[in-house]
Amino acid sequence: MEFWRPKYHEYLNSEGDIEIIGSTFQRSRILKELEPETYQLSFEDWVEERKSSLRDLANQVLAAHDNANRFSALKKAYSSRNVIPFLGAGLSIPSGYPGWTKFLWDLQIESHVNADELESLLNDGDYEGAAQLIHDDLGPALFNKQLQECFDRNCIATGAINLLPFVFPGSNVITTNFDKLLESVFRGQDQGFDQPISGGNLGEALRIINAGGRYLLKLHGSCETVANRVLLREEYEQAYGDAGIVARFFSRFLFGKSLLFVGCSLLTDRTLRTMEQVVTAEGAHTLPQHYAFLELKDGVDRVERKKALARANIFPIWYPEGEHDESIEALLLALMEGEK
Repeated sequence: MEFWRPKYHEYLNSEGDIEIIGSTFQRSRILKELEPETYQLSFEDWVEERKSSLRDLANQVLAAHDNANRFSALKKAYSSRNVIPFLGAGLSIPSGYPGWTKFLWDLQIESHVNADELESLLNDGDYEGAAQLIHDDLGPALFNKQLQECFDRNCIATGAINLLPFVFPGSNVITTNFDKLLESVFRGQDQGFDQPISGGNLGEALRIINAGGRYLLKLHGSCETVANRVLLREEYEQAYGDAGIVARFFSRFLFGKSLLFVGCSLLTDRTLRTMEQVVTAEGAHTLPQHYAFLELKDGVDRVERKKALARANIFPIWYPEGEHDESIEALLLALMEGEK
């Protein structure tokens, strides 16, 4: 678990630097350079303590609400290699990429879009309309440039995203993210994807996957391309309409394996509505069941939210508000390790 080393350094350095004759040195650097064997053994011990702490947290999360039985069902599907991760922006935020709300507000500051108008759209969950509003104000060239500058950066992978190559070795991965963090994380563990599949190529996704190999399915495209992107209202209409490529992809793909949504808000977005349409048309009993690790925000009617997600055949495992990073890491570790 090499990705935990920065956290280990934070632990070593938590008591402050050491000063010697006016010069300051980090404790981690002193230990690593003067006692490398002790440093490595200490790191390995710390990793085991970290895992133990995360196991305790997972037990706390799974003891709440009706999480335990649902996690057992997910674990059974996972053990049979019948789970594919569906990853959202919540996994990229700890690494320095903005969530969609922050990204749109950052663009609004550099535009002439009225703040009240943008806030109204965001409060209604109309992110595609909000993006379209800002795009139309800035113009295509400037909007596309700022999108690329924001998400085509080499940020250091931080948090639960680093566990994914260990939890899903050899698996295909689905994402709606525009950044390239997943490509970097999986390549760093020598488990790189054969290729990303996005936009117009989704029509061939099932054929390509069934032919063998390992693929990253970027449903909404990537930050550096416009042709296959799904971000603006008109792009969503084209991709998710009755004859849209993403809608057709879901209508076929949902007959396959279970999806595990991680880092996704699963509110009133097109993905959720498209899944609902497939379930309504085909019947929930004919389709695999899907799961989600979801933050339970204060004031949310948990039962009503659970009913809404069930219409898309998605069943949530809740974790407390404000504990996103640690809870996701704990649940992924529990999924990868022994039966709960």
